Parts: sequence; C-alpha cells; structure tokens
Amino acid sequence: MSISSGVRLNRFNAWSRSLSRCNRGTLIAFVGCFVCCNFGCSPSETKLPTHKVSGKVMSKGKGLANATVIFHTQNPAEGFIKPRATTDADGGFAMTTYESGDGAPVGDYEVTIEQWINGNPDVGPTNRLSVKLGVPSTSGLKAIVAASENTLPAFELR
Repeated sequence: MSISSGVRLNRFNAWSRSLSRCNRGTLIAFVGCFVCCNFGCSPSETKLPTHKVSGKVMSKGKGLANATVIFHTQNPAEGFIKPRATTDADGGFAMTTYESGDGAPVGDYEVTIEQWINGNPDVGPTNRLSVKLGVPSTSGLKAIVAASENTLPAFELR
C-alpha cells in the first residue's frame, strides 16, 4: 500500500462517515415527520354532531351585511368549539362548525356579532358595531341549538 493509497483511503473513510451522518440525520428527520403526520398532527378529537342553524342579523330594520356571528358554548366540556358565520347582503347566515354550513352542536350559546371594516390602511380594520356586541358576557344575545334544523329569530341590533 503506497502513501497515496492511504491518503485516498482516509479521504474515502472521512467521506463515508460524513455521508453516514447525513443519512442518519435524514432518517431521523423522516421518522420524525412520519410520526408527527400520522399520530401527532392527526385530529384526535371526536367531532360533535352538528345541526343546521340559520338566522338573520338586523340593524335599524335592515339586514346587516358582512357581519361575523360567533356562537360561544356554555358547556366547557365541549372545549374550544366556536361555530361561526358571515352574514350575506340581506343579513342572513348559516352557521359553520367543521365544514361550511354544517351548523352547530346542540346546546346553549352566548352570541357575539362584529362587523370589521377596512377604512384606513394605516390603522387597520375597525369594528363598526358596539364593543359590547363583541363580548359574550355583554352582548345580551343568546341562541339555543336543538337536535333538528334550527331557524333562529332575527338578532336585532340597537
């Protein structure tokens, strides 16, 4: 074995070790992604059954367009479920919990309504409605969802 052969062999061993570290790192990253995607990131909670909920938001006798309606559950056991909807041009809405228009789970809710407008780009969006309407405990708005199709009475804002 000549000196040049030994140098080549040492370079090969060094390259082999670095490749092996690279492969180990790649393998660890791959296994981590696999575990996360198949176990850690998959929805583990069970979805509650939902029931169609529709209604209308009125202001001064007219339907309020582009308002956000949010239901806040009164049952803490249900977790962070907040069915929501955006009103159409006539103030009508259909609630969504998991998929568009699927409704809301059975229960009693406090309701908040906000209407965000982008008036001045330097300031950001502002809520055109009373701050009280955006807080569940002060809005005074409530909804009850039954285990059937629900058409709520209109929310009349003052």
